[in-house]
Amino acid sequence: MEILRDVLVFIHLLGMAIIIGAYFANMRAPRVVAGMLHGAYLQLATGLLLVTVLEFTEGVEVNHMKIGIKLLLAILVAVFAFLGRRQEKRAGTAASAAARADGYAGDTAPSAPVAHSSATMAHLTFGAAVLAVLVAVFV
Repeated sequence: MEILRDVLVFIHLLGMAIIIGAYFANMRAPRVVAGMLHGAYLQLATGLLLVTVLEFTEGVEVNHMKIGIKLLLAILVAVFAFLGRRQEKRAGTAASAAARADGYAGDTAPSAPVAHSSATMAHLTFGAAVLAVLVAVFV
């Protein structure tokens, strides 16, 4: 049971690293990339599995208030990432349709950072993920 818990903790932290890393990798032009969405789903699933493992472990007292707050934050992260990814896909579809209509092939890179439609959701996803880390460490 201890090995399973350790593996789940590792995967849970990996999901957080994916969210934070994807945000920092796209910091110049923030957007929600697929990795952020997958990291959010990974965090949610492994978090629920970790709580299940802890509930079945003898002699371990689970702080249900902390788990409830972290569950709420994990759901918020997943929703923000999902909505941001959907906005990003919509904007990409509209941009490719406009590029085909104008005859622009997209072979030159823009000189300034591009404002993505999912920038707000990227910031919200990152903020909620950092808040979840703070709750995990300090509560």
